[in-house]
Amino acid sequence: MGVLKANIVLTGGPCAGKTTTIMKVKDDLEKRGYHVLLLNECATELINGGIRPFGENSVPVFDFQNEILNLQLYKEKRYLDIIKKLPDNTKCIILSDRGIMDSKAYLGQEMFTKLLSDNNLKEEHLGKQYDMVIHMVTVATDIKNKYNTSTNSARFEDAEEAIDLDKRTSDAWEKHKNLKVIPATDVIDEKIEKVMEIIHEFLKIKG
Repeated sequence: MGVLKANIVLTGGPCAGKTTTIMKVKDDLEKRGYHVLLLNECATELINGGIRPFGENSVPVFDFQNEILNLQLYKEKRYLDIIKKLPDNTKCIILSDRGIMDSKAYLGQEMFTKLLSDNNLKEEHLGKQYDMVIHMVTVATDIKNKYNTSTNSARFEDAEEAIDLDKRTSDAWEKHKNLKVIPATDVIDEKIEKVMEIIHEFLKIKG
């Protein structure tokens, strides 16, 4: 049976560098003997699959977030189940591009509470499955001219919307017991290095 060493979420506003960072972290941890299970962003998966809350043939935002929630819960359960089937003492890391609480940033408290009620969930129970949440602040907060949508076909927010969404995402996760914040910078390697330092410290990796 595999052993889950950490369940880590990377979150933040659009154009924060999450996707690039996650792949670098995955490569780094695998070189150190960890088996990394990568849980890609559910919203991007749905949007690229034709289910979107904007444009032609869009679905209401609430229904879109409901699909994200259920897809996230399903994938997280499947990953935990598969870890049990891995060889004994396999050191596993679940690395997620966003987590359950991100939906609150898009819905606001009232609609998020309704979403949870419709799915028989309680907010105080959510997020506890994650050992650490790393919030990467969007580049739009300090360097608006560096913000762009070209790196993600599912990104549709402008710079001002990205800044607002980043703040709401931060607020959504603020009560997590192990929330780390990586400030904005236009040098992605600096962000990646800081994320790796935090993860190495948490896993007690030396050198």
